[in-house]
Amino acid sequence: MRRKFAGGGIFDKLKYTGFVCLFLFVIACTMTNIVLAALSTGIEGGFSVIYDISQDLWDSVSQVFDKSNVNKLLWNISGDSTATVDNMAPIETLATTRMTSEDIIANYNKVNPASADDNYSVSAKSYDAEIIVELGGLKWTPVFLSTTNEGKDNEPHDVILTLWLTDSSQLSGETYADGKTFDENGTSTWSSGFAPNATASRAAEVPDNLYGASYMHAVVLNNGGLYSNKTGSANSELVNYVQNEQSVFAKFTMTDGVYYNEISDFIVTPRQVAWQEFQSAIDSAKYWNNISNDAWSSEVTDEGFYSGDYNYAKKAKNDAWADDRLWIPSLSETGHGGKSLWMVSVNQRANSDIYWLRSAPSTGSTYACDLSAEGGDHPSINVSSTSAVRPALHLNLTAVAKSLNK
Repeated sequence: MRRKFAGGGIFDKLKYTGFVCLFLFVIACTMTNIVLAALSTGIEGGFSVIYDISQDLWDSVSQVFDKSNVNKLLWNISGDSTATVDNMAPIETLATTRMTSEDIIANYNKVNPASADDNYSVSAKSYDAEIIVELGGLKWTPVFLSTTNEGKDNEPHDVILTLWLTDSSQLSGETYADGKTFDENGTSTWSSGFAPNATASRAAEVPDNLYGASYMHAVVLNNGGLYSNKTGSANSELVNYVQNEQSVFAKFTMTDGVYYNEISDFIVTPRQVAWQEFQSAIDSAKYWNNISNDAWSSEVTDEGFYSGDYNYAKKAKNDAWADDRLWIPSLSETGHGGKSLWMVSVNQRANSDIYWLRSAPSTGSTYACDLSAEGGDHPSINVSSTSAVRPALHLNLTAVAKSLNK
């Protein structure tokens, strides 16, 4: 039975029809504003891009940092308009007590508060906005602010900003070794492609999933050095890799020895970073065990590990990656949803494909941890498999500021 309008008259029908049309028109306008706002700002690799330095921090022509862009970055991560390369005091204070990604996002929103008449702020989660910067032609997101040599009174305490590649798809088609390029999702194997053997690997001097002797650390990220090319390697069997000038990562990993002349001169290695010397997946990420490859120290005890067999701290190449300018994050740093050392957001963990972490799983010597494309849990995968590559680096802001004030 057809429902009748109350009153039954033609005027009532027209009023009802007009109301419906007006309601649909309002909904259509609202959705249009949301879509246009998102398009005008840009969606990049899972990020709601609110703050995006469109110009590179590094001027590749003059071979110096762009002072204006660096000052914008300092202001936005600190929430303090007085923080500049000429006045690093506010940044130094924050770095001394450490700042997580969550803190950085909060400071950004102090500088750029949402307003009731700002369609994009209202509709696209501005209170969860991530900062994206360009460095060396690639997009990165700031995830942690700290200092070098924490707890060492006789060493310099430079301010470092840890940057994480926003999405591996940026690497599509780029060269990482002779005759080898990244596919559309920026994937690579962890190992050199050999078939892992669990029995041989577990008893070896170099387990197949020891990050410090991995193909990933030496070849894919262009750090150079020794890596394993067979299952269950001995230290004496490792192969040496010479850095490749054609690698997409060469500008971050190679230097000509002239100080303050290249991006790589401003990158600090994990050897100078206390929170990478010691890490606990139990404490930082609420993981059920501590796991190898997260920390580079040889003094990590067996406490919290499934068993001492899976603690690689005493392995000769455990700390090799501590001298790398580029490295793959750990489960302790990123988390797998919720708590982590960096306290990164879901947007920051999202990627175009599942991607590698440097962490070994609780048990097993032929697998490595990874995260899903959505940034959540994903079963560990064999080191001969392919997964996406999202490296991170420590940018020395103290050195950057000094270079611009010479």
